[in-house]
Amino acid sequence: MRFSSNILLALLFLLSFVGLNAQEPVFFSVDTARSKVAWSCDLHRGYFKLDSGRLEIAKGKLTGGEFTICMESITDTDIDYELMRITLLNTLKSKDFLYTAKYHYTTFVIDEVTVQNDSAYISGDLTFLGVTKCITFTAAVGLANDTLQARSQEIIIDRTDFGNTTMSKEDAKSDKSFIVPNEVTIKVSIVASIAK
Repeated sequence: MRFSSNILLALLFLLSFVGLNAQEPVFFSVDTARSKVAWSCDLHRGYFKLDSGRLEIAKGKLTGGEFTICMESITDTDIDYELMRITLLNTLKSKDFLYTAKYHYTTFVIDEVTVQNDSAYISGDLTFLGVTKCITFTAAVGLANDTLQARSQEIIIDRTDFGNTTMSKEDAKSDKSFIVPNEVTIKVSIVASIAK
């Protein structure tokens, strides 16, 4: 009986391995409760929640995917005083910066993935504030027990590339004593499971 059970377990393991390494792609749904996009700019930092997403695996490697960020979900984690934190978040959500009333979501669609050793070099289209630009970044991708985890290295986004110049050095109306940096750093952390 124990021998038969061992054979069954071995067969199940083999079938799962073959499935993930097959020619046909396997799709993974992003677990939005366990995934996030961390951001930092100047002295402030926080994160966004993902609204949805999926990743594609073929021959055991990441080959494609997309995800959607809910911009209204932005949080700040460096300010302890609640009133100051709320003021900052309301400013970031306003039309001067993220304009979340109009641009509810930011999306990223993978166009190309090159895998070297344990790293994936990912290129794709980022649509932010209604403007689409190609970006490239590095991520560590791991697959275990039907769970896919991906963590990007730091990704530098220049907000002026997407048309936002509020309080930037390029904005002639900016108070030169109060300049907001153009560069925003983000790091993507994704957990996904096989789509059912």
